[in-house]
Amino acid sequence: MKHASAVHEAPPVVGVIDPDPVAREGLKRLLQPVGVDVATFDSAESFLLASGGKHLACLIVDLLLPGMSGLELLRRLRSGGNDVPVILLADESDVPTAVAAMREGATDFIEKPYGSVAVLKQVQKLLRGHGGALHA
Repeated sequence: MKHASAVHEAPPVVGVIDPDPVAREGLKRLLQPVGVDVATFDSAESFLLASGGKHLACLIVDLLLPGMSGLELLRRLRSGGNDVPVILLADESDVPTAVAAMREGATDFIEKPYGSVAVLKQVQKLLRGHGGALHA
C-alpha cells in the first residue's frame, strides 16, 4: 500500500497539443520549472491514441491542428464525459470562435503569439483549482 505522501509527490501532468515542434518544446520549457510534467502531441489523433486525457491536470491545444481541430477535440472530450480543463491557442482569434470554444467548455482562449506569462498564470490557476502542487 502506498503512503499518502507518495501520491502527493507525483507532479501534475499538462498535455500540450501543437503541430509545431518549436511551440511544443517552448511550452514544455515554460511549464516544467513550475513543477509539472508535460506530455506533448503533434495532433489530436495522436493525443487520443496515447491517453485521451484521462490523467491530465489540464490541456493546452492549438486550435488549428492537422486533421481534427482543437475545437473538434474539445467537443469530443466533452461528449465523452472528459472534463479536463482545456486552454485553446489560436493564431487569429475572432469573437465567434472564442464564443464557440467557451460554449464547448474551454477554460480559456489565448491568442497567438501568446505571452508566456499569460499561459503560465492560467495553468497555475487551473492546477491550484484541482489540488495540483506548484513550485513558484
